[in-house]
Amino acid sequence: MYKIYLSPSNQPANKYCVGNTNEKTEMEAVAKKVKDILDNEYECETVIATLYLGIGLNERAKEAKDMGCHIYLAIHYNAGGGDNASGAIAFYHPDSTSGKQLAVNAVKELNAICPIKSNRSVSVENGMKAFNGLGYGEIRNPSSIGLISALVETDFHDNPKTAQWLIDNKDTIARAYVNALVNTFNISKKAPVSTKYYRVQIGAYTVKS
Repeated sequence: MYKIYLSPSNQPANKYCVGNTNEKTEMEAVAKKVKDILDNEYECETVIATLYLGIGLNERAKEAKDMGCHIYLAIHYNAGGGDNASGAIAFYHPDSTSGKQLAVNAVKELNAICPIKSNRSVSVENGMKAFNGLGYGEIRNPSSIGLISALVETDFHDNPKTAQWLIDNKDTIARAYVNALVNTFNISKKAPVSTKYYRVQIGAYTVKS
């Protein structure tokens, strides 16, 4: 059974251009919804990062490893395009086929539900190319200790249209992340709970038990 570690952005200074909110608040809310869906519907275990921890090797990555997790999914929103940029972007470690597939599936699911069409020329990238080859911390650190990692930028929070969509559609966004995980790792749905009644004779009466 897979154990999935969800790492929502811990960046409260990244303010949305609408809605008086920020990336940390919004991403933690989405991560909780992803966990709820997975816990209720699928045969896997899911944990959310201890929220005060940073993304260093001895922080969230270590926590994920110590908890026996297999998959490290970092959930973020993007910025830098002003009111023009749109679309999901995801990063993976080049040594991980599964991590790359998770990145591909996450972008596919997220772009399919957003009414503002993506205008990204590249939407899935090798996350170890960033910072002159140092790589993104949430790709480099979990991968270095054997975890499958992906870092997903859900869409842009400095574009008013996509920012408002992000705020208003957390349930749908969470479901897109769940679909990406389920489709990548072939996670089975939980069997439906069966309710059975047995007739028991008690004296002159027959009751259901």
